[in-house]
Amino acid sequence: HLVTTWGLLFTGLSSKRCLVAGVINGTGGPIQIKSTKLVEGGSPCYTIPTKEFDPVQGVLHAGGCILFFGWGVAPNLHQDGNVFMSLETNGFVSNLATFKSRDTFAEAMPGYQVGFLEKSVDDSGWWAKMWLIVKRKS
Repeated sequence: HLVTTWGLLFTGLSSKRCLVAGVINGTGGPIQIKSTKLVEGGSPCYTIPTKEFDPVQGVLHAGGCILFFGWGVAPNLHQDGNVFMSLETNGFVSNLATFKSRDTFAEAMPGYQVGFLEKSVDDSGWWAKMWLIVKRKS
């Protein structure tokens, strides 16, 4: 609903691209959210966590999930308004974008595995929605 509502609110001349990335902790233990930032965009990187997230320690406990949300500037002659997000945890690092790119990836840290459960990018490039799951290596 977040992406759909965004599309209804920001249309026409006030159109802005948005990116939503969800992370599910399937490790059986905690993962540390080390850094989240919008490398390109017009907003901070907002978080919408479940109760398993400890914001003081930046730890997502086992079974928890967290959404990261950001948006771009309205496209103009100087900027295309894309959103490019960088996430770093002790389990994986990733770069995510609102456009199809080789730069969109998730790489597991030693002892972990990470994969995309969903990687949806709007054909017109106005939004992207991604779900990642991180697990311990067997």
